[in-house]
Amino acid sequence: MGEMVKPRLAAMLLAIVIFVILLNTAYAAGSKLIFSDVDVKVGGKTSKNLNDGDTIDDEAEPGDTIEFRVEMRNNFTDAEDLEIEDITVEVTIEEIDDGDDLDEESNEFDLKADSDKRITLKFQVPIEVDEESFNIKIHAEGEDENGTDHEADMDLDLEVEKESHLLKITRAALSPAEVSCNRKNVQASTSVVNIGNEDEEDVSVQVLNPDLGIELKQAVEELTAEPNEDESKFSDVFTFSVPNDADAGSYPVIFRALYDDSRKKAEQSVTLTVSNCAASKAAAKGTAGTKEEGENVMVITPATGKTTAAVVQPSAPAGTAVTQESFLKSNAFVTGIIIAEVVAVIVGIVLVISLFRRRV
Repeated sequence: MGEMVKPRLAAMLLAIVIFVILLNTAYAAGSKLIFSDVDVKVGGKTSKNLNDGDTIDDEAEPGDTIEFRVEMRNNFTDAEDLEIEDITVEVTIEEIDDGDDLDEESNEFDLKADSDKRITLKFQVPIEVDEESFNIKIHAEGEDENGTDHEADMDLDLEVEKESHLLKITRAALSPAEVSCNRKNVQASTSVVNIGNEDEEDVSVQVLNPDLGIELKQAVEELTAEPNEDESKFSDVFTFSVPNDADAGSYPVIFRALYDDSRKKAEQSVTLTVSNCAASKAAAKGTAGTKEEGENVMVITPATGKTTAAVVQPSAPAGTAVTQESFLKSNAFVTGIIIAEVVAVIVGIVLVISLFRRRV
């Protein structure tokens, strides 16, 4: 009995495999949305006419820009005259960003029968990345006028290669970036990361400008070569003052990291602007001496020494007539007259009643 079951099971498995293959073949034959050309630009070099399963010719480095130029084709003939609509193309680089995918998707577009369209999608390789091969998936899909779905898929491989020794300055900033009268406590913020394949020991991080006498240094014992780990990074804030006798002008402040036994360096420059203190004071004085219209002003009366608050009212624009209403014609005056008349009538009535009672 057992010997009869084994051949049947094998036959069933074989039938399933054949069915899946035939199904995929039929699906592939049925899809009219195809890749007519795929080019990939890494850095400044382009790999052209790539096919499913190919490895991109040029290796990527940390921070490189990768550009995918994907040309899609509607393979329906003019006689069939079926448009494929709402087509999207998505490119995914798997697990390249600290284990996470990077993906980009095109806007939707339509393709008429027997026509092509090229779309471009761009990525940037993370600064902190492992040196290995990463799988790329390109997926396109759309729907024809009859409601039939059409899809196309392609797989590529991307090799990432790193230098043995390489540091990168990821932050270089001055606060403030411009000084004038107050030239103390300028802060220089810097961050350095090891993006090479080797651990770096005895790194020297520096902030320099010889003209201003700035020479700040910090020794870093080690920066490891493990991407996305705290031990591979260094950050600090240096503080310095600009000499009071420094001439006004623009000064390049150099942020530098020396490594690999000081044979290599990473470097960035940030401009520090020094302004003339006297000119800044004059500008500030001119601004402070102008009072805005409607601004509260404290007025001290010399005779009494009392302080009163006044408001500077805006002057009328040229050509605008300014009218002042007479008090005799004002609503307050008219109201006062009416009240006085009412009071007089009441007083008269009271007097009349009082005289009448006395006679009685």
